[in-house]
Amino acid sequence: MDYLKFYKDINLQKQINDIAKKYKNKPVVIYGAGVMSSIFFENFDLSKLNITAVCDAKYKKDSEETFYGCKTIAPLQLPEADFDAVFIILREHEKLKQYIKYDLLINTKNEDKPVESLFKLPLIFMIKQILK
Repeated sequence: MDYLKFYKDINLQKQINDIAKKYKNKPVVIYGAGVMSSIFFENFDLSKLNITAVCDAKYKKDSEETFYGCKTIAPLQLPEADFDAVFIILREHEKLKQYIKYDLLINTKNEDKPVESLFKLPLIFMIKQILK
């Protein structure tokens, strides 16, 4: 799949800008450090997002690795991390969202924090996909 084309088709920059307005100066975590995330970091203006960490299962606790200049954390560090929201950059985000909210964050200081997909699929995009 051509993720850059997909991101442009769903007007991802506008969605990023909307998130940046909502979470102005608030720390957010990006979940996902694969191909989709690389394209996201390489091709969009993220300067208004306060990305405090990138989380992914491939990272170990207290890793000194960075991902596009961002601190990296393991999923098991999310319960104690400082953030106002987690945004997932994965195609199959729904199961992961449920895991983060109801397994990792339940009964922790972060249990009420939003965990969402970074992008929403606009209705017109979904209709075009159906009509193809």
